[in-house]
Amino acid sequence: MSLNRDTNKPKSGARFYLHRKISEGETLLELPKDIANHAKSSLRLKENSLFYLFDGSGGEYLAKLVIASNHRLMAEILSFSDVRLESDLKILLVQSFMSNDKMNWLIQKATELGVSEINVFKAERSSIKIDAPQLEKKKTHWHKIAIAACEQSGRTKIPVIRTFLSLADYLETSESTDTKETKIILSPTGSNNINNIPRDQEAFTIVIGPEGGFTEQELAIAKSNHFLEVRLGPRTLRAETAGISLVAISQALFGDF
Repeated sequence: MSLNRDTNKPKSGARFYLHRKISEGETLLELPKDIANHAKSSLRLKENSLFYLFDGSGGEYLAKLVIASNHRLMAEILSFSDVRLESDLKILLVQSFMSNDKMNWLIQKATELGVSEINVFKAERSSIKIDAPQLEKKKTHWHKIAIAACEQSGRTKIPVIRTFLSLADYLETSESTDTKETKIILSPTGSNNINNIPRDQEAFTIVIGPEGGFTEQELAIAKSNHFLEVRLGPRTLRAETAGISLVAISQALFGDF
């Protein structure tokens, strides 16, 4: 295959999430309008430009832009790469609901750090009122943020995002696994230290409360579900800082950092 020197490698940022799986043997496909618009208008890709596609199932594809008739943009699939950018450490972040800007930032950074699942719940001391339909609507928005973070960071799997009206609702759906898993609820009064956790962990579930902290009832129900009450350093962290900090520490101590 002969390519000119201006298109012999993908342009920075030329990586897109395809909302369907690519069939085995499929070599040519029409790009959806959202990808086509981004490729042409924002990135100014031209005919024969290279870019990546990923379908969220774990692999990615090297593709070439083909200009078709009727202003359609087509992608020629050149190769498949079973990239290994997903962390072997499974991290489930359980985050109390915060303001829109803080939630957007948290979803983006948690995705970049390799979190496999983000569960958002309304804490008892949450200062923001929200109901189930509103949470469901926000989940759609957060999913788009996670996709963009995957496109930027090189991840090939999009984190699952779920919403709950209380911590108790989340705990009713959580399942125990046979893996080496540690479940943590962050608390300024916690007596446990993350450095004391054995290094052979395969999964972490991390629960983060609101600015006002957990109620005694929330702490009690978490501990009854085998969560360790952990304190993270001597300083009081904001809700959005605490979750991201603990995810990064977990990756550094037990994951792929």
